[in-house]
Amino acid sequence: MRSRRLWRVVLANLRRSRNHFLLASIGIVVGIATFTFFIALAQGVRAVVLGRIFPLDQLEIVPKSLDVALGPVALGTSTFGGDIIDDAKVAQIEAIPGVSIVYPKMRLTVPSIATGGEALIGADLRTELVADGINPALVTEDVGSGFAFRDFEDPKDPQYTAPERCEKDEDCGELRYCGVPVGTRYIRRDRDDDVGRVPKGTPKVCRHFVPILASEHVVELYNGALRRAHGFPKLVPESVLGFTFDITVGSSMVGASNKEHLLRERAMLVGFSRKAIALGLTMPIGYVQRFNVDFGQPDDAQRYHSVIVMVPSKDDVAAVAKGVEDLNLEVADTGAEQAALLIAIFTLVFALVSAVIVGIAAVNIMHVFFMLVYERQHEIGIMRAVGASRGDVARIVLGEAAALGLLAGLAGVLLAWLASMGFDWISATYVPDFPYKPTTYFVFPWWLLLAALGFAISFCIFGAFLPARRAARMEPAAVLSGH
Repeated sequence: MRSRRLWRVVLANLRRSRNHFLLASIGIVVGIATFTFFIALAQGVRAVVLGRIFPLDQLEIVPKSLDVALGPVALGTSTFGGDIIDDAKVAQIEAIPGVSIVYPKMRLTVPSIATGGEALIGADLRTELVADGINPALVTEDVGSGFAFRDFEDPKDPQYTAPERCEKDEDCGELRYCGVPVGTRYIRRDRDDDVGRVPKGTPKVCRHFVPILASEHVVELYNGALRRAHGFPKLVPESVLGFTFDITVGSSMVGASNKEHLLRERAMLVGFSRKAIALGLTMPIGYVQRFNVDFGQPDDAQRYHSVIVMVPSKDDVAAVAKGVEDLNLEVADTGAEQAALLIAIFTLVFALVSAVIVGIAAVNIMHVFFMLVYERQHEIGIMRAVGASRGDVARIVLGEAAALGLLAGLAGVLLAWLASMGFDWISATYVPDFPYKPTTYFVFPWWLLLAALGFAISFCIFGAFLPARRAARMEPAAVLSGH
């Protein structure tokens, strides 16, 4: 029997027995909808958790046996048995096969305070400053339009310009201010003085704001919890670019402050980046080096507290980790592996639940086809008598099952998509903002749609296999004679 003729017979039989097939397909539709819904949900959660919160394509390298939970001072002064990460170590890390990009990070080891916020929330906030320094060349794409992220105070920078004298901020233009020269030490009057005084005769010059990058984590935590707790307005990342605040280096509200002098800077938020420190601020590494050296030792300019490496291929992660261990360093535990394992378990559980639902539906389909084969046995006998082969009969039954599976699979996918839209609408309408709240919780990749349809067709064919075999073995003479 030719394929065109076969499918015409199949479609005719589907129309004729549509009520039976409709009832038989309910289980398939529910099972495929469940399968598609939860796998798409798992993919959406994975995209947020492993794409934004715990990126799998980047590793943080730290000195071996170093407790990354320790405070900044410990990080900057000791490696606890591991090798110090300096420029030579960074070059060795870059040479590890599978590593595409390497950027060292230096933590600000000096107690510091950040003050500002009146323009955003109506009142200044004062908080301890946690900050990192990174290479500006690695985050150029994350800087807002019209802003720059570089070390403006580095004389070796080709774009460096000597500061000119000024009297007030208006003399310096839009992205600069009038302040004391770089490195000017504010003299403390006493241990509790966190303002200090400028030495007499210090001139004022036009200074660039210290460019600052913030992580998406900061915005998500603020919008998700902090603003609701204090009644602050919601922040849109693009709207806060250009926000300025003051930094006092050498002073602390909770720890020991420097006893002799302070450094005071003014900073400006210029962008948001995945490479920025999660809970704190990130500035060009040159500023952090100068601050650390000013309050520490000259060697502090070449002591990095960690190195971030980008590994484009997930298959190379294990080899990169082994290469890092050979350098007497280690990969910091970010929680990405545990998160990936939990998502995999979540996906597996719901995939098994869906398989059970579809499997039960396949048994029901088997029962329906056995009944239809019994009802059509006279028709099958006539087909065999006029020349249809056993294979033709089996292909007709299995073709009906495949067509039923395709239609039920499409209905299940459509049901899952509609359910996902309803879920997203309920979340957007009734669920309060929380950190990393997505606009959609679902991702429907092309392979998931093909898998859902293949899943439905396979189980329907599986359910119809024995009835098709029974129909193919019918003897036309016995059927037509009623024996």
